[in-house]
Amino acid sequence: MCSVFPANFSAHTMKLKTLTAALLTCTTPLLCQAGRPLQTEDAGILEAKTCEVEGATGRTRVAGASSVRDTALQLGCGVGLNSQVALALTRTTDGADRERGVRLGGKTELWSAGGDEGAALTVAWGVSGARGATGGWKTAGVDARAVVSVPSGPLTWHLNLGHERDTQARSSSTVWGVALEHEGFGALAPMAELFGNDREAPWWNLGLRYTIAKDKAYLDLSYGRQIRTGTPSLLTAGFKLVF
Repeated sequence: MCSVFPANFSAHTMKLKTLTAALLTCTTPLLCQAGRPLQTEDAGILEAKTCEVEGATGRTRVAGASSVRDTALQLGCGVGLNSQVALALTRTTDGADRERGVRLGGKTELWSAGGDEGAALTVAWGVSGARGATGGWKTAGVDARAVVSVPSGPLTWHLNLGHERDTQARSSSTVWGVALEHEGFGALAPMAELFGNDREAPWWNLGLRYTIAKDKAYLDLSYGRQIRTGTPSLLTAGFKLVF
């Protein structure tokens, strides 16, 4: 799945468009198409008739400005044909301003080296909409990206490259992400990433996932910052249930 925080945060645009396709993930808002707590998408696909519920909350803070809070809840399911789809609901609060969002996204595996431990290539996509305190629903963004995951011993590399369109701002950007994920030390799996777009400075992000029950239940945390002085920091927490 993509985390639902967009990669194009900036100090002068603190009102987040909750469901604008990011990179990140997604493109990232808190969930949209990334493997939490990363903002970089992974190439894994849910098996047919397997579903997962993911929830997350996050806070973006800039020195001298109010904090922006996001919450998201997503249901994703494998639908066969090496594909999965997901529907996410989100809410962003910036002081007295509130915005609700919805996002439909999916992934399709194009190639795999075979087995759960092999390299894989997928394409991820999403369409999102947003609604403010006044007015109706509007299309907020569309995005698509190529996703490669390459296992190497206890580590797995995740590489993203794609394009997103913010239909409200009428702007487009190229998005990218590079992440390194460890298989875990017992129940704890650390990970790190760089992600961004061609319009602003990139972000770094560190994440930690805790396995409550293997292949069934997880908790996660992440913290990241944009790589320049006085820019936002991002703190998130979330969970995933698989059934």
